[in-house]
Amino acid sequence: MLDTKLKNRHKLAVVLIIFIIMIPTIVITEQYGNVYYDMTEIREASENIEQTSGDFMGKFVDICYILYNSETDGGRREHAAEFAECLENEGYRSGYDEYYESFISLLDYRVVDGSGNVVAKTMASSDSSYPTEQNMGEYAIGVVISYDASGRPAAVIREGEYKQVQSKELNRILNNFSESSALVQWFQVMESESVLETPKDRTYYLAMRAESMEEYFRSQESWGAEYCVPSWFYQVMLFLMVLVAAAAILLPKRKNLHTGDEKIFRVPIEIPLIVFSVVVTGAVNMVENRIFSQEGSVSGVDTWIWFGVFAAVYWSAACTRRVFVIGPKKYMKECTLTAPVVRGVKKAWKLLVRKCKDGFDYLYHSFDNLDFAEKNNKTILRLVLINFGILFLVTCMWFAGIPALIFYSVVLFYILRKYFNDLKDKYAVLLKATNQMAQGKLDVEISEDLGVFNPFKAEIAKIQDGYLKAVEKEVKSQRMKTDLITNVSHDLKTPLTAIITYVNLLKEEKDEKKRQDYIDVLERKSLRLKVLIEDLFEISKASSKNVTLHLVDVDVVNLFKQVRLELSEKFKETELDFRCTYPDERAVAKLDSQKTYRIFENLLVNVVKYALPKTRVYVKIERIDEEVVLHIMNISATELNFNADEITERFVRGDAARNTEGSGLGLAIAKSFTELQKGRFKIETEGDLFKAEVAFSVEE
Repeated sequence: MLDTKLKNRHKLAVVLIIFIIMIPTIVITEQYGNVYYDMTEIREASENIEQTSGDFMGKFVDICYILYNSETDGGRREHAAEFAECLENEGYRSGYDEYYESFISLLDYRVVDGSGNVVAKTMASSDSSYPTEQNMGEYAIGVVISYDASGRPAAVIREGEYKQVQSKELNRILNNFSESSALVQWFQVMESESVLETPKDRTYYLAMRAESMEEYFRSQESWGAEYCVPSWFYQVMLFLMVLVAAAAILLPKRKNLHTGDEKIFRVPIEIPLIVFSVVVTGAVNMVENRIFSQEGSVSGVDTWIWFGVFAAVYWSAACTRRVFVIGPKKYMKECTLTAPVVRGVKKAWKLLVRKCKDGFDYLYHSFDNLDFAEKNNKTILRLVLINFGILFLVTCMWFAGIPALIFYSVVLFYILRKYFNDLKDKYAVLLKATNQMAQGKLDVEISEDLGVFNPFKAEIAKIQDGYLKAVEKEVKSQRMKTDLITNVSHDLKTPLTAIITYVNLLKEEKDEKKRQDYIDVLERKSLRLKVLIEDLFEISKASSKNVTLHLVDVDVVNLFKQVRLELSEKFKETELDFRCTYPDERAVAKLDSQKTYRIFENLLVNVVKYALPKTRVYVKIERIDEEVVLHIMNISATELNFNADEITERFVRGDAARNTEGSGLGLAIAKSFTELQKGRFKIETEGDLFKAEVAFSVEE
């Protein structure tokens, strides 16, 4: 029961659709009579426009000039030859034939001079074909143009449907002939204005029959206006199409009609649009001829044509409705033929372009990766085989192979020229870099791709690095030598000067107490000088590796505690607070106990000399993997404005003014002794925080 009801409603929807298509079909065919009436008026108006146009009337005047300048009677033969030569100009002959010859061939004319003699006339079989004052009525248009002895023109329209308008236009042209005539303009372009003479003492009878005039206008493709359908008819047609399309979109909204989702309305949109375009274009092209030929009457064929047009409109709109139902994006992806085709074409095109580009790049850049240190027989063989394959294909083309060979030669020339120019540019970059390096500019950077010269980039980088290191080492060595001489001179001279001074004072001093004070000072300065000389001797031996190590098992933690205990009095004087952290397990390493003792002593003495009094000193000894590491951190009493990497060099002090006592060798000796025992020694600064780190490998 329910199925029957649904079928009935669907049948009702089909009837409504047919009704919607039939109504505009009837409306549009009912307009045939009005259209035919308007087409007739348009035809008459177009005839008026064409027959009174300046182009049409101007040709009558131009013909007078052409006939006059072509006359060969009397003494005008030479001028006529010159005029004909101008018309034979290659650039203007075709235009002249199209513009004038076709007009003259449809024209009847007779030319009379001032004495009444006929100078020229139409080539016809009887005198009745020549236009005269008496037979002008036989023509659709008859024009009489006369020129007096001075060349002043006068014109009369003897016959024509639009004589008044034609006469006005003809006189306007005669009065402005030099500005409006196409013939004059042609001769001006040819720079031969002097050849075109104004007619004198001539009367021209020019006439054209109705059939000739119609043939002329048809040849000019301007007579088609007689079939022109009025614009309002197309506006009505468009309005009816919009109504049908709106009905196709709105009718499915009535759910009880169960229409809009049929298979016929689910086809890809391209199909109904193509059908719509073909049907509408065909109908528009046929309607002009059918309405005019049937004089406004309607036949069954016309009804079916317009029924098909509006059916195509309804179908296209109904199929388009799904765009709004599922969304444009989804519709384009799933319900059109264009999307998959476009995707396939794009994919295929990208694949083809990529493959061609990759192939060419691979072939082209394969020669950038040549290793001239090895044999490249495979590369050469590949190049020869590729060239052989191309030439083989070219030779198979027989005669067509010659252009192909020329094309291949041209392409090969440009490829080889490009490759050679690339090599030349890359070689120039390499040569420029080496020249700059030769001039001492060692920071040259080659960022360009050098192709086959790319291996040289790495070698040049190695050379630059080696030169920079050598220069840096040499500069540093020279600076260290200078500093060594300066610092050693200063540090040795200070106690030596004091000793000399106090010896002189001791010689002259009689007071025993003062003499004893001088002797004490001399003892201190002598010991100071002894320490400096011993430290200098010791660092020299360490630097030259001329040191004998007595390696034993040393407990690093206990040795450090012993050193700290022996220097405790100095720590109390500076009121330094040591915060020490030691590991729970023993940390035994194969070391020279005396040298290691000296390392710890120098580090702690350095803390006593340069740490800010009444501050904390952090000491941490820890086991990290297979190493025992000593960390010492203290706050400096002076600004740490030195290079942490250079503080361990010989005779370098944290006190740049060298006012404090010391040789400047403490950290240098500590570092040398650490490295002799295959350990690590590192100094860091962070603000006013001084950090020292010593690491030794431990025994398992």
